[in-house]
Amino acid sequence: MDVELKNRIHHLDFIRGIAVLGILAMNIVAFALPFSAYANPYSFGDFSGANFYAWLVGHLVFDLKFMAIFSMLFGVGIAIFCQRAEAKHLASEKLHYRRMTWLFVFGLIHAYLIWWGDILVAYALAGSLTVLMRNISNRAMLWSAAGLMLFYSLFMLLQALMFPFLSEQDIQQSILPFWLPEASVLSEEVAAYQGNWSTALAYRVEQTLSIQPYLLFYLPRIIALNLIGILLYRSGFFAGRWKSSVYALCATAGVLLGLAVTAYGANLNLSHQFDWRFSMADGMQFNYWGSLLSAFGYLALLMLISQSLKGFLHETFCRVGRMAFTNYIAQSILATLFFYGFGFGYFATLERAELWWVVGSIWLIIMIFSWCWLSFFKQGPLELCWRLLTYGVNR
Repeated sequence: MDVELKNRIHHLDFIRGIAVLGILAMNIVAFALPFSAYANPYSFGDFSGANFYAWLVGHLVFDLKFMAIFSMLFGVGIAIFCQRAEAKHLASEKLHYRRMTWLFVFGLIHAYLIWWGDILVAYALAGSLTVLMRNISNRAMLWSAAGLMLFYSLFMLLQALMFPFLSEQDIQQSILPFWLPEASVLSEEVAAYQGNWSTALAYRVEQTLSIQPYLLFYLPRIIALNLIGILLYRSGFFAGRWKSSVYALCATAGVLLGLAVTAYGANLNLSHQFDWRFSMADGMQFNYWGSLLSAFGYLALLMLISQSLKGFLHETFCRVGRMAFTNYIAQSILATLFFYGFGFGYFATLERAELWWVVGSIWLIIMIFSWCWLSFFKQGPLELCWRLLTYGVNR
């Protein structure tokens, strides 16, 4: 067996594979529908019957949960990368910053040339700060993570205190175009993404420039989740060193509590019909915290499954996880080809319930692609490229 493959933590690959697939289940709305539809389901299209339940399943089961898992695993990746570099007597931080620089570049390419919803830029920035805290004590790391999670939550609550003082002009120019756009604004976005590649590019560049600054507000949460991932890694969680009964207890408690908190928040948001005055501040708190509980529960459940599941299915998800970087970008390419005008042109034409068929189809393609690629190569194409840019061609 290849030494690098032998040294991999296969539970991590398995969970990472599930996570990158799970992320698509929420991102598909942002691929297929206008920007506002992701946060405010009342802003575009039908929101009743099967479409309501499609949104509800996505919100309760997927929204922020798998992104949280991926962020924790990103923190684990930073810790492992630095440990292995130091074991080889290499300058770990220098290599890490080179690695993050190239991730930032990949993120910019992804955001401006493929899809505006890129998260790699934020991960690169967060990773550049997380590495500075990778060696602090467990207690300091736990308090740092808690403080960072609380910071963003309080920021959103304090923002709500300013809402009564906003002028009508501020609301019309700064909030409603993103939360509840007029028909003309929606039509412009639909026309752009149903148009040719250059039309979509021009609109995407302008859209990305307006969205990316807000990613900075997500950095505290991403860093906090990175640190939580490192703490779990230190504890032996991903090595399977916890008792099965503890994994089962964490899975049950995390999933049920997270689901309860998120469901309560969903009910409140629905009762307010996603009015921006409530949902942009108070209303977002429930899934913000509920998703953290759910993500931890999912991790414990996935560890139990990974420990017991063997054979083809386990290996399939491991292969998807080994190529998570490639598959994240591949999902964007496949989705934009399906929805945008330079491809099949289904943007803003499918109902929310119908999007699940697209999700399932892309999942199947990704799993087949990962299995076939890794049958001939050791790494995914983007993983190999990233490695060569980080270490150079001699390693």
